[in-house]
Amino acid sequence: MYAIPNVAVRAPRAPQPSTGDAATGAAGGADPDAAANALAEQTIAAQKAAFNYEAAEQAELERERETLEAMVQAQLKDEDEVMKKWIAMIA
Repeated sequence: MYAIPNVAVRAPRAPQPSTGDAATGAAGGADPDAAANALAEQTIAAQKAAFNYEAAEQAELERERETLEAMVQAQLKDEDEVMKKWIAMIA
């Protein structure tokens, strides 16, 4: 512990009644299972949020891939038409 110079040292206080459960963090008189359930719900909510984010990102990437695929197909179709016209001019 660090000493702070020129500060008066406080006298020890009388023991105070506990306002919480140190093991679970539950408030005085609260059910420790309720604190554990709240923590579990928070964990599940965080997992759901992460899953929803990943699912939305994957859906967006899939839409982008489909759009690029459609563009490539359109370009190939146009190139095929140009090639047919070149062959028709030669023949």
